[in-house]
Amino acid sequence: TETLDFALEVEKLTTAKRGNLILNVDGCIGVLCCDMLRGLGYSREEVREFVDLGVLNALFVLGRSIGFMGHIMDQKRLKTRLYRHPWEDILYMMPDEPEEVK
Repeated sequence: TETLDFALEVEKLTTAKRGNLILNVDGCIGVLCCDMLRGLGYSREEVREFVDLGVLNALFVLGRSIGFMGHIMDQKRLKTRLYRHPWEDILYMMPDEPEEVK
């Protein structure tokens, strides 16, 4: 598609600068949603308005949800409990008195 082709060309430029600046799942979902809207008859201006308003941000949870479901299915298949990170790695100490901001 036109938008995906453009995004892949941008990826070539960004990965030339840094290898980790790839078109990730969120970017790909956004690109494909823009293409889908164009395919449904929305104008470039209407699609741009959706993007500017942040409407597509709600779709980025999709990639995370699919990954989370994959983890759950793996745990069920392996007959193990869902992984929980150790408390001592996620808790942190707070000072008794708040620090004064200068």
